[in-house]
Amino acid sequence: MTISRTDKALGLLDRMVADLDDAPEVYQPTVFWRSGMASIMKDLRAHGVASFRRHTSATAFYVPTYIERSPAAQSLEAFLRSVGRTELVTRVTNRHIAWYDHAVATELDPPGAPHLERVSESTYGDPLEQFEFDGKKYSRSFLNYLRGLVLFKRTVPDADLRTVLEIGGGFGTLGEILLPANPKIRYVDVDIPPVAYVATWYLRQVLGAGHVSGYDTTRKLKRIPVDGLSRATVLCSWQLPRLEGNVNLFVNFISFQEMEPHVVDNYIEQVVRLGAKYVLLRNATTGKPIKTGAGVGVQEPVVRESYLRMFEGYELIASDRVLFGHVTEGGLTSEVMILRKTGR
Repeated sequence: MTISRTDKALGLLDRMVADLDDAPEVYQPTVFWRSGMASIMKDLRAHGVASFRRHTSATAFYVPTYIERSPAAQSLEAFLRSVGRTELVTRVTNRHIAWYDHAVATELDPPGAPHLERVSESTYGDPLEQFEFDGKKYSRSFLNYLRGLVLFKRTVPDADLRTVLEIGGGFGTLGEILLPANPKIRYVDVDIPPVAYVATWYLRQVLGAGHVSGYDTTRKLKRIPVDGLSRATVLCSWQLPRLEGNVNLFVNFISFQEMEPHVVDNYIEQVVRLGAKYVLLRNATTGKPIKTGAGVGVQEPVVRESYLRMFEGYELIASDRVLFGHVTEGGLTSEVMILRKTGR
């Protein structure tokens, strides 16, 4: 893939994308993501990473929002604020839904580790949508992860997390939530460029550059021992087979559903190799729509039964589609599931 070099600040992204061409097929973008990469790259080139949460491509592919952040919706919101119709602003922005998600995450969070009670999202990336409740900031991505972690804490109160591995971590929200208040936890995010580049930038802003290892520091390593990593590390997908050691928890939130089954199966084999004791998933029960014409979709959906089959040697110990997941009026369901290694 050829990209221009008009912005020297994107040198790390250049390196990632150049190396992506030589990666095995199972670590390259699948049909769904190939449709988004060009627009994401274009926005990063045109507007820079510091405003990535306002990019149209970001909200379409890896920065979830409670409403479609179109210019028309933003204009309507601004008008309602100007005439003092705050009750309608709440409805137009879906603030009431965000408030519900916040209430679930905060009221049902049990005491103990991992500590979640003081977390608040940063404003790095210039978020287009962010809500404030009880003096703390939250986005949809942040509240999605918080609710999933609360279900995990309620299900496995004695997990004693030390190393958390995530595949497809978006812009790094899980690391932002877990690391500041939980000094014993190490976080590893594995993703494809350009999202791996954005996550590296974001976590370095949030946590400090000295606490985050990226492709610029791990690219030439033939072996990547978990125990030798920084508190947060962002790896490119094809580096995953080089990762060595053990992880306590594996997380995938709303990205396996965007991949083809053989790609997910390969990632799960790597997760099993790394000995993950617990698995925390959130994905659509029926998978993504099949791609037709110029639309966005997958060739073959990965569905609920796919995960349960692929995670051989694991048992389902909790699942939820309402409090901690999401059900739309149209019946589309995003389910949170927790699996535990059986030891067989």
